Amino acid sequence: MIAFIPLFPLDIVLFPGMILPLHIFEEKYKEMIRECLRTKSLFGVLYSHEKTTEKIGCTAKVLKVIKKYDDGEIDLLTQGSQR
Repeated sequence: MIAFIPLFPLDIVLFPGMILPLHIFEEKYKEMIRECLRTKSLFGVLYSHEKTTEKIGCTAKVLKVIKKYDDGEIDLLTQGSQR
């Protein structure tokens, strides 16, 4: 069985164990994070720069929801899990 995880391209390289604060404001990523919070699942962070997204990344888990805004935006504290 193949497992799929949602992907979040960012202009940053995430390493296992690294703490990454995020402000989620785009609708598709707000939906992705809501689902990850609901199911307590991981998401993938891929390095995206200029017009290229790399094929290697790191899974991330949400450690803490810092703030939820009225418009659905979310501030999170995440941590890299596994390459």
